[in-house]
Amino acid sequence: MNAPIPRDIPLPLPAPEGLLEILLIVSFLVHIVFVHLMLGGSMFSLVCQIKGLKTPDYEKLAYRIMQTVTVNKSLAVVMGVAPLLIINTLYAPQFYASSALIGDMWMAVIPMVTLAFLLAYVHKFWWNHFINIPELHIGIAALETALFLFIPLIFMTNVNLMLFPEYWPQVKGFFSAMLLPNVLQRYLHFISAAVLFSSLFFVWWSGRKTFLQEVQFSKLRVIDVRRFFYAFAFGATIVQILTGLVVFVTLPAQGMSWRFTLLLMLGGSSALPAIWWMWQNLTSPGHLIDDNLKRIIACFACAAIIMGIARHDYRENALADHKTAIAEKTANYMAAVKEAGEHAQLDAKDQESKISAPGESAFNQNCAACHHATLPTVGPALQEIKEIYAGDSAGIVAWTKAPGKKRPDSMQMPGFVQLSDDELTAISQYILSH
Repeated sequence: MNAPIPRDIPLPLPAPEGLLEILLIVSFLVHIVFVHLMLGGSMFSLVCQIKGLKTPDYEKLAYRIMQTVTVNKSLAVVMGVAPLLIINTLYAPQFYASSALIGDMWMAVIPMVTLAFLLAYVHKFWWNHFINIPELHIGIAALETALFLFIPLIFMTNVNLMLFPEYWPQVKGFFSAMLLPNVLQRYLHFISAAVLFSSLFFVWWSGRKTFLQEVQFSKLRVIDVRRFFYAFAFGATIVQILTGLVVFVTLPAQGMSWRFTLLLMLGGSSALPAIWWMWQNLTSPGHLIDDNLKRIIACFACAAIIMGIARHDYRENALADHKTAIAEKTANYMAAVKEAGEHAQLDAKDQESKISAPGESAFNQNCAACHHATLPTVGPALQEIKEIYAGDSAGIVAWTKAPGKKRPDSMQMPGFVQLSDDELTAISQYILSH
């Protein structure tokens, strides 16, 4: 494999892998719905503000839409914790590597999210303060929307980079990773999905019985508002299909499989009836066929679930070889660690046995200069002493306490009054055992 292969963290998963994969798909789908509503709501609020320069009723609509944005952004953040934690658990080496490769921009997500949220609150709560300064008011909305648009691009770039380790060596920061194959196509597909889901949400939202009382239009009709959002939903669906085809044909081959292709076809076909029903609602004279909205939402809900499963299937296919290589490298590393640990324990035991040999240290310090193991030097060799005092440790102790002179050609052994009886006994036992 022509890709860096890091080691995995040798820790057990907190739950069965299959369960974590299901939780990842479900939690991500819930999270992305609120991301779409947050992003789409911010874009629609900006568009309606601009239209409100000529038609004041759209200014009222923009304000009501903005009230939904701050709620949906909070839910998007809360619901995003679970999929982020699970993806870090299932794909720790890949996600850590991709995050590090775009490190500066990845770390910038936190201040950008903070700034975007502050702008959203300023936009919402200071609406009446800025309503007479349209340039500033629209500028705040535009900056908020731009941040909401840019932050998902960072996440998408990171996740895409995670899937293709073979690109890691050539990545030089965020923008080079962003220009890798399939990132921008997937981003356009994501933006069109945000417009689609938020449009359908606002079709339902503007169809509530209390809606007209909340906005208090002077001229604009509710049916016109709902057709406005239906038109965006219809157009976003067409863009979804086109960008989806582009994404499919530009996806790197290593993640492809017949199962993935069939899932995409099934997900795409489940949305086709919704196109027809939306067209009916757009072209029906005088009123909307409200029953169709539930069917349309059901179709897109099925499509989203199937696409979520397909997305995970592609991710598993793309990373299968890399995960296998990481598992093998981690296993080899753990085996080497175990072997090294066993050698270290054996060495420690050998060293301990050497150090703990009775009398060895005292013998080396006081006796080894004159007594060699096998050769007579200043005094007799240890081998000769062992023959003389075989089994008589007390005899060696007694001699050491009061040494005499047995050999006329050797000097008399000095006394060792500084050694205790225990030390002398340990020395004598060491001599007799070696």
